[in-house]
Amino acid sequence: MKKLFFYSILFIGFLSYAQENPVTISVDTTSIRIGEQIHYKITVKGKNNIVFPTIKLDSLKKVELVEALPTDTLKNQLEKKYLLTSFDSGVYVIPQQQIIINNAKYLTDSLLINVATVKVDTLKQKMFEIKAVKSEPKIFDDYKHLLWWLLIILAIIGVALYFILRKKKEKEIVVYVAPIQEAFQRLKELDEKQLLQQNKVKIYYSELTDIVRTYIEKDINIPALESTTNELIETINDFNESSNLGISKETIQQLKRVLQSADLVKFAKSNPFVEEIKSDRNTVELILKDTQFAVHKNDPTEEESDAENTFQNTINPPKKKKNNIVKYILIAVAVIVLILGAIGYYSYSFVKENIIGNTSSEMMDKQWYTSTYGYPEITLETPEILKAHSVQLPDNGIATIGDFSSYNYGSLIGNFYVEVSTIHFLSELESFDLDAGAEGSLKQMEAVGGFQFANIKQQEIEMNGVEGRMVTANYSAVNQLTQKKEEYQLTMLFYANTKALQQVMVSCLNNDPAAKKVSERIINSVSINR
Repeated sequence: MKKLFFYSILFIGFLSYAQENPVTISVDTTSIRIGEQIHYKITVKGKNNIVFPTIKLDSLKKVELVEALPTDTLKNQLEKKYLLTSFDSGVYVIPQQQIIINNAKYLTDSLLINVATVKVDTLKQKMFEIKAVKSEPKIFDDYKHLLWWLLIILAIIGVALYFILRKKKEKEIVVYVAPIQEAFQRLKELDEKQLLQQNKVKIYYSELTDIVRTYIEKDINIPALESTTNELIETINDFNESSNLGISKETIQQLKRVLQSADLVKFAKSNPFVEEIKSDRNTVELILKDTQFAVHKNDPTEEESDAENTFQNTINPPKKKKNNIVKYILIAVAVIVLILGAIGYYSYSFVKENIIGNTSSEMMDKQWYTSTYGYPEITLETPEILKAHSVQLPDNGIATIGDFSSYNYGSLIGNFYVEVSTIHFLSELESFDLDAGAEGSLKQMEAVGGFQFANIKQQEIEMNGVEGRMVTANYSAVNQLTQKKEEYQLTMLFYANTKALQQVMVSCLNNDPAAKKVSERIINSVSINR
């Protein structure tokens, strides 16, 4: 089904512009060749409190301003001249210009100009053979659409090469140091620091007690580092009784005495003799030995551990390495699935974006855009930004229309359609019959599109002082997506006066509640500017 909504614009009761206007325009010609100039002149009756505009050119930006000449003062009038030119052939409309006279606004007439190409005399001009079409040099933008595919292919190749060519890393050998060996090593390092010779007794006792506490925490699994002296001794006694650790009471008392001495040095600023400090150091070494012996006296010997490992390997021999062919097959399958998934996703995205469109539920959930379209402007909120499209005007409207624009989104096979149209007349009309225009729009759609409208309702509306009409109707049509006859709801807004016409049209499935909410949200967001 073709998009035929632009036929809904009708022009009824065009009458001549009767009001006398103190502002007139004149040109030396309305037809030029490319690069030639037009002398565009605005004449205003009167001399005082007159403000000339910054000239507005055609909406396509094809006409250029060469120079704005100084204002000339003549008898009882002012003249402002502009030099215009164009370098693109075609027919362009110079819109109305606004002149302010004594704080009142006046509009000039629009002007239609024709820009022709330069004719070539083929009889006098020497002819040459037609040259072959020269290819345009490639730039980066020509290959931009292939960039994502290139990245995907490179990623697939990289992953495949990684699994094929990678070398297995040798397992890092982690050297396990027994807690007792670590403690003795730290004692040796403490002696080498010579902290006593430097009179750093507090630091010496801190490191000495940390050595014995760390050993207890690692070997006996008692939280020794964060416990006070009394808490630690009490915990060791409890463990000694409940788990039969076998630590002698003498060793526990020695540990308590060393820890209390360290507490006095660290917190009470005690200053023991060097002999006492060395005695505490030797006591710590004895505590470590006695504790290690008591805790590990029932552990198996090294020979017994080796024999146990040999027995386990005999029962459960090491597993052989699997063949790499299976791994490569899995990689190949994963690559194929990835490629097919990417092709399927992008193909579906293309069809969805260009043919089907978003579902009505997706429209409600996604981010909406507030945009302004056409001249005079229409502002509304839509789930997608509307795209401009060309419109074929009726022959009887070409001489009347100044600026015309049309924007739309969606497709009839996508079950949803919205269109915005604006038009500015070349000269002001004496009257415009909105009721007849709305009725004529529906008749034109029935004649061209084959629709049969029912439940037609029309009500008067107004916005910013501009009168309008809201028309709602139901119609049925064959949905090209489902190939079934569906019921549709049509809503149209018309705002018009003798200078301009603005129109909004929304069509959606009649049995889709979400689509109706989308339609209502669009209609309620419409605002016009004049």
